[in-house]
Amino acid sequence: MKIIADTHTHTIVSGDAHSTLLENLRAAKEQGLKFLCVTEHVNSIPRAAPPAYFKSMCSIPREHEGVQLVRGVEANILDYTGKMDMPDDTLDWLDWVIASLHDLVIAPATKAEHTACWLAIAANPLVDVIGHCGDPRYAFDLDVVIPAFKQYGKIVEINSHSFEGRAGSAEGCRQVALACMKYGVPIVISSDAHFVNHIGYFKEALDMLGSIRFPENLILNADEERFAAVIRSKRTQP
Repeated sequence: MKIIADTHTHTIVSGDAHSTLLENLRAAKEQGLKFLCVTEHVNSIPRAAPPAYFKSMCSIPREHEGVQLVRGVEANILDYTGKMDMPDDTLDWLDWVIASLHDLVIAPATKAEHTACWLAIAANPLVDVIGHCGDPRYAFDLDVVIPAFKQYGKIVEINSHSFEGRAGSAEGCRQVALACMKYGVPIVISSDAHFVNHIGYFKEALDMLGSIRFPENLILNADEERFAAVIRSKRTQP
């Protein structure tokens, strides 16, 4: 299976990453990717970009040497009511909004609180993608939340970095993927690259999805036309 878009990547703008946008774009080209989603952290993460930075992304071309650039954000969830660290008008302006729970921003709580949080995020029309939700520290009720993602048209991310970067996430991601398969929820596979040589690296996620025979038609970034249609449907600015 060929993945044609890396849907979650970071540059030095995120504060905890170590390569530039141009380096990442060149790596995407070398990997044969057709799309690169630039999803910087917001400054609830130390040293990351303030919300005002994101609209300045209008100066970045939509295409660079054959790679389509998708202007996005990995927004932090601030509390268990689903509040995020980005103004709604900026979220609405961006092409690709990932909502994630990070322990630097919000401490893990109870399964019931995590479930309520994801239900609130599911109902938020400004969120496109559910970020690395296989992290067992933030366990939630899959049979309540995954159908809500389906109801509200959310995309679930299977984050390849989580398999080694977030303890216990290999099994957590597997359970999330099984639930998405059960309820027919589309996914994307991402690298969550924080350095240039991780752009387009999806091995752990692909191996796991292959082991459970996850249907390719539910993997949005396994097909160029399918992914391009998703981006067109979410893009609000010219």
